[in-house]
Amino acid sequence: MNTIVKFLIFLLILIIGFAGLAFYWTFYKPLPEYEATIPLEELNEEVDVFWDNYGTPHIYANQEADLYFALGYIHAQDRLWQMTLSQIAAEGRFAEFFGNDEELIQLDKYQRTIGIWKIAEQLEKELNEEELAILEAYSSGVNRFIDENSNRLPVQFALADMEPLRWNPVRTLAVSRLMAWELNMSWWSEITYGYLRDNLPPEYFQDLQLEFPDDAPTTLNEGETRGLTASLMPMLQQEVDRRNMLEIEGTRVGSNGWVVDGSKTDSGYPLLAGDPHLGLDMPGKWYEVHLNLNGNDVSGATIAGVPAVIIGQNDEMAWSFTSIMSDDTDFFVEQVDPEDRGRVVSDSLNDSTAVYQPFTKEREIIKVKEADDQSFEIRYTKHGPVISDIYPAPELTDDKVISMQWTGHQLTNEMRTLYQINWAENFQEFKEALPTYGVPGLNLFYGDVEGNIAMYSVAKLPKRSGNPITLREGWAPEQDWQGFIPFDEMPKVINPEDGWIANANNKITTDSYPHYIATFWEPPSRIERIEEMLTANQIVNTNDFQELQNDTYSSFAAKLTPRILNIIKNQNAYDFSMPVSYLENWNFEYGLKSTAASIFDVFFLKLTENTLKDELGETAYTNFIHYQTIPVRTLTSLIETESVLFDDVTTQQVETKNEIVIQSMQDAILFLSDSLGSEPFEWRWEQLHTLTLSPPLFGRAASDPEAPTALKMIVDNVLSHGPYDVPGHGMSVNNGQYLWNNPFNMVLGPSIRRISDLSDMSRSMSILPTGQSGNPLSEHYGDQTELWLTGQYRWLYQDTTANTATDFRKMRLIPTSN
Repeated sequence: MNTIVKFLIFLLILIIGFAGLAFYWTFYKPLPEYEATIPLEELNEEVDVFWDNYGTPHIYANQEADLYFALGYIHAQDRLWQMTLSQIAAEGRFAEFFGNDEELIQLDKYQRTIGIWKIAEQLEKELNEEELAILEAYSSGVNRFIDENSNRLPVQFALADMEPLRWNPVRTLAVSRLMAWELNMSWWSEITYGYLRDNLPPEYFQDLQLEFPDDAPTTLNEGETRGLTASLMPMLQQEVDRRNMLEIEGTRVGSNGWVVDGSKTDSGYPLLAGDPHLGLDMPGKWYEVHLNLNGNDVSGATIAGVPAVIIGQNDEMAWSFTSIMSDDTDFFVEQVDPEDRGRVVSDSLNDSTAVYQPFTKEREIIKVKEADDQSFEIRYTKHGPVISDIYPAPELTDDKVISMQWTGHQLTNEMRTLYQINWAENFQEFKEALPTYGVPGLNLFYGDVEGNIAMYSVAKLPKRSGNPITLREGWAPEQDWQGFIPFDEMPKVINPEDGWIANANNKITTDSYPHYIATFWEPPSRIERIEEMLTANQIVNTNDFQELQNDTYSSFAAKLTPRILNIIKNQNAYDFSMPVSYLENWNFEYGLKSTAASIFDVFFLKLTENTLKDELGETAYTNFIHYQTIPVRTLTSLIETESVLFDDVTTQQVETKNEIVIQSMQDAILFLSDSLGSEPFEWRWEQLHTLTLSPPLFGRAASDPEAPTALKMIVDNVLSHGPYDVPGHGMSVNNGQYLWNNPFNMVLGPSIRRISDLSDMSRSMSILPTGQSGNPLSEHYGDQTELWLTGQYRWLYQDTTANTATDFRKMRLIPTSN
């Protein structure tokens, strides 16, 4: 072997060695040492952390400050990048960290105008000493991890060329308000409907009005219970862009929740189940923990950045939630004084007299990476920030401005509620924790070892007069919010006679309820299935709950399919024998092998497009279908009529409903043939409906055609998992929502599935769509995905004996004095 060859081999080995070393320092070194002993000067006493086989920490402490310090340390260890990204969003600092990009600058303006960070700073001042001490201890734990691990941070920090942000109590409060904004969907619908009202003939718009079916289930029964909008459409698009960037694209944010009492179980104790539906990204929203403070237990799902179990159980009770779908946002048309544009009309006493107030103004400085700072001004009226300033449209607003009032700007105390629930010892303490809660509006499900079950709707919701979904007149006092619905008058159900309570974001109350809560409820498909299953058998168990959470049956499809079959079987234009055969034999389940599911879904998308797009136009139609509740409920009603909307206005002839249905079925068959092949067995639901779990921000960056190849490779092969074939649908209990603008890639679904059996408080059943860790080389980065996809669960123990009975790893956090 000559010298040159030897040298080349040596050089190759050297390169491989350096590459391996770099790979180790970049990816593996940030991994936690689950059996380490870590001295920490902030601790008063030793804290033991036991890790189960899925990376779930069981934290044992004698002092409360130590417990929450350790939780902060552990959250940062596994989810520091996720926590940092949430704060960049809360503060509106994307351009500061990610570059001189006009889209990012506009996003920062948008975030700061919404005011998440401002309200978080105000909320800190409302905390009592105990609450502030908990948040400070938690923040201290996060910061200690950052200080000790600056040279072994997750790879995402290296990719973004940035350092983590130091934590403080305001950051925790900001995480809570960000969650509230993510679940705030009603304003989205109001903007879209306002735009349609202003731009469609009255007879067209009338047919688009939403009505919740009279025969659909409500959670409580009767005994228990114009052109200016166009200027807001850019705000709607900005919110779409923000959610796309942060991988929270789904619009059917909600949940399933139900609880049964002991009269329906073998054990005589309640069973409770919950599965919140949120955007699916990598890592997921939830981080599971078990906390033990002096022998008292609480376990369940936390959000990294918040020191509280949000869905879970303690030694006496279990709880979960669904979204109320509450209307907690209004837009006000403000009249500027024509003689002084620094003032706005606050009260119009009569036709000739008005009372003016000056705008409140704040100047914001946006730091831009490798570029000059930019500044902009936020104006406020008595209602809130002036939203129309983000994208002013003077030709539409005619010297008026539009402000936004959101209950998320009110001073409420969600941290107090969560803390008190976590450590509540009985039903009375649970109830006493609820009045301080404000946003997002939730239905809290409850069960306890005494046999009680309940559902409380908790939210700070305004009292209104007039039409609740149109722009309000800022100068008319009668259109201002008239206070808030008292806590005691919010909907609730306690120990009902039939022994169960359920909600799937459906309408809560009957029409006799005296207060307005919402308009844009979810279609009743999920709640109908849940009600059917809970009432089918007198006795249910945890296996029944598992099956129901993973149920792919669509009540919506079951109702609509016979109507469609009746039309397509009685026509001669096309040979529909093949789709008729599949649909007639369909069980209305969105299983992976179902061809009928694919035929029906593509047909329904084509039906919606063929019915509405010609009247609405491209822009309005795109916004109309973005929030899928609206087109689903609209077409469900239209199919029962001979609406003028079925006519295609682009043609000379007048089309009927039957003709549009027939054409839509033919379009569906052609689409499936062109996309998947000529044979129907190739059209199985698994061929259409897939899920890719990708990381916020990086997933969007890698999709840019000009993104570096190295970034694409890291995102696609290291940071992302999938694509996976997934069962379910947006109309099934096992929610599998995709965007109609980009079918059929799933973007939203069960962000966790949990089941609590109150007869055994030592453990609960749960599963995450990803895993505990946010580090892509961790064994717990996506190690639960296969279980989640196939409807399986794992045990989350809150029994001390489990730590020694199973193969748990132990970490010791010790005071430096030891």
